[in-house]
Amino acid sequence: MEALVRQGLVVDAQRGTANAWVYMAAQGVPRNVILRVLSAPANRRDGDRFAVEATREPAPAVRVRAPRYAH
Repeated sequence: MEALVRQGLVVDAQRGTANAWVYMAAQGVPRNVILRVLSAPANRRDGDRFAVEATREPAPAVRVRAPRYAH
């Protein structure tokens, strides 16, 4: 259950609360747990907070070369 809630919190950070609710409900997380973790971020476990914070770090820049075209 802990892993499902943690993944739901990552979904919340990336795609919003409604998507997180749908995800957790589909995984069988009890409604009262979903409501508690989504509505009271201050009461989350440290591991949950760290998982969410890790998703908020900017992705490393990727350099893409322009395609070469034959003339």
